[in-house]
Amino acid sequence: MPTCQKPQAHAQSKARRAANNNYLKLCATLYEKLGKLCLEYGAEIYFIARRNGRITGFITPDEGGEPWSPPSQQSLSKMYPPPVLKSPANCRRARHKRAKAIHRETNSQHDARETTANVSSAD
Repeated sequence: MPTCQKPQAHAQSKARRAANNNYLKLCATLYEKLGKLCLEYGAEIYFIARRNGRITGFITPDEGGEPWSPPSQQSLSKMYPPPVLKSPANCRRARHKRAKAIHRETNSQHDARETTANVSSAD
């Protein structure tokens, strides 16, 4: 029996599948890079990601073979030099995407005003 899906629902499921595939590929790349940081540079890493209610992580073991845990917020505030903690806003690609979106929005608003002005002048 053929399934009679609406084209919109089919497009949404394809988009969701593509987003999931991109997420999985990005996670695989990230885990490889985290492993390289750990093995080649001796970094201790504690990374946790939560998406759609699922939690995945990458945690390096300490000297005793136990999972390493990061310092508490209180001990982080006492460290010198202070730790550098970054957010998505610090990411170069995120800033670039945000700037492109703002530029696109500004252009569409300008086009809408221009269209309205052309319609008004035609009357």
